[in-house]
Amino acid sequence: MEYLLEDWGEIGAQFSTMFSGLGKVERTENHLSFTSNAPMVTTGIQLTKEGALIASMPLHAIDSCFERVVFGEGLDSIRLIGPMFDYTYSIPYEILALRDTD
Repeated sequence: MEYLLEDWGEIGAQFSTMFSGLGKVERTENHLSFTSNAPMVTTGIQLTKEGALIASMPLHAIDSCFERVVFGEGLDSIRLIGPMFDYTYSIPYEILALRDTD
């Protein structure tokens, strides 16, 4: 599922579905964010309606801009693409396992 920033409502809906039950999800008119719950692996991602990305995983963090959003088929990853930027955020396996317990 691929979207342009203009499809912010659809991006928000997919983002919420992707991270539902896996941690704290915040969806506002201007930004989307996910933060894992302790004691799970510490990770988070924030997207803004203007195309800003802030993501953190163990051993790395990223701050950049994007124009397109591509959700992985199983909603286990999100790819953010900009003019000179291509980043894929994958939900850690330990957190994905929470989906199996619902």
